[in-house]
Amino acid sequence: MNILFFTVSAGEGHNQVAKTVAAHIKNHWHHHNIRIIDTFNYMHHHLHKIIIETYMKSIKYMPALYRFIYNRSEYTDSSISDVSEFLNQILLSRKLSKLLADFEPHVIVCTHPFPAEALSVMKRKGKINIPLVTILTDYTIHPSWINKEVDYYIFPSETFAYQFQYWQIPEEKAKFFGIPVDEKFNLHPDRNKLCSELKIKNTFTALIMGGGLGLGNITDTLNYLFTYNMDLQLLVVTGKNEDLYKYLKKIDRPNLKVFGYVNNIDELMSVSDLIITKPGGITVTESLNKELPIIVTSKLPGQEERNTEFILNNGIGMIANSPNSLISCINLLKEDLEKYNIFKQNMARLKKPNASKDIAEFLLDLGTQEKYTINIV
Repeated sequence: MNILFFTVSAGEGHNQVAKTVAAHIKNHWHHHNIRIIDTFNYMHHHLHKIIIETYMKSIKYMPALYRFIYNRSEYTDSSISDVSEFLNQILLSRKLSKLLADFEPHVIVCTHPFPAEALSVMKRKGKINIPLVTILTDYTIHPSWINKEVDYYIFPSETFAYQFQYWQIPEEKAKFFGIPVDEKFNLHPDRNKLCSELKIKNTFTALIMGGGLGLGNITDTLNYLFTYNMDLQLLVVTGKNEDLYKYLKKIDRPNLKVFGYVNNIDELMSVSDLIITKPGGITVTESLNKELPIIVTSKLPGQEERNTEFILNNGIGMIANSPNSLISCINLLKEDLEKYNIFKQNMARLKKPNASKDIAEFLLDLGTQEKYTINIV
């Protein structure tokens, strides 16, 4: 069977979801052919660079503008989607047609709305009749994800079912498998042994992160905590932010340990009691699977603001918009065991530890059942 994934390198989450599901299929069913397409890069390398740099600069230097555009596009205004559809047709249609004709996929999976819309246009025009599946990568439903030509939507939680009527999503198209992350986040290793291996103390510990790119107000957060001189071990992951890593490594604090871009976030979560972070969809999911209560200290405009709403509305974390609020949140989780356990219980109820397996099995079953055609015009 041929399975084709389309993603976009806007942050780390969209790519990571595609790679996680693809890896599960490859590890358990070796005979299937899988290809992952980074959509903008496939269109044109220079265009990809321009789009991604524009996106990153807009959320960093013009967050208010990005928030305005995102919020406006959440409602019935179709101007943005109309422009997107036009660009899809002009820039992608011919290249997509050749790719689909060459690879002959039995199932197509999108982890970003841009390729999902482009493929929906092709289905609408009768150019393809291939099962199209989208995996939402944040804890929100944005209209850019919704196309009537999509055959199935994979949602992060059943809590979104109440929105189906508003978005006109047929219930039979919904699968509540969750956001797939590496299965190692389901493991619960011996904490004493792991602390010894990591050369840290087994004491109350906060993990501080800013996603794979090391974004957010990590430096400010640390300064707050140093000012209050809390009895707290701090593990900081700077991701790919090398300047931040070099800066923090110069700080000489016995309760601070700094990491760069690492592949053992699961282990760092296992030795931590809470996470202070920006609420990217992947980070929220990994924390859920580890049942690690979340404190949000910064958030990117748009989808991360919606992820924060999910965190607060479902009782799996708190938000700290000031130094005093942050200290209060930490002390509450540290001192109030009953409250702490409520957070963990809510996370245990919401988590989807088998997401990768469930999605992989669903895709393989779908590919054997559905008839597909490619009509290149």
